[in-house]
Amino acid sequence: MAAACSSPQNTATQPSPTATPNAPVTASPSTSPGLESPVPTQRLAPAPDLPVANLCSTQIASTADGNAVPLLCKSGALNVPAWRFYADVSASVLGLGLNPTAGQVEAAICDDFKRGHATKLQEQSGYKLASTYYGWNFDIDPAKVTCP
Repeated sequence: MAAACSSPQNTATQPSPTATPNAPVTASPSTSPGLESPVPTQRLAPAPDLPVANLCSTQIASTADGNAVPLLCKSGALNVPAWRFYADVSASVLGLGLNPTAGQVEAAICDDFKRGHATKLQEQSGYKLASTYYGWNFDIDPAKVTCP
């Protein structure tokens, strides 16, 4: 029985010194809003090419209209978690590549509306991510694209 008494004392002694305070302190900085870190250049699916933009990572928040923010980090780099958030709903526009025509971009936007079920607001975000990733300079507003 003495062994049973000493075991609970050791168990009670071990967790109480610093185990609880250390966990929140360690977790808090990694989830703090506004904290961003650079991400090495890499191809992000569904893109066929490497990005021309710098990449970063910062926490995203979902908005009531189904979007995620921020799309870009404070440095202007593309936010990888935001890209991944839009990878399914805006797959066609995100997967176009470096040198599409304006017509191909508009067709991809329409495909995202039809197959990805993107809303106009979601597709505007997907288009902004793709434009940043690939360095496009088209004067296209996905909300004004007329689809067949």
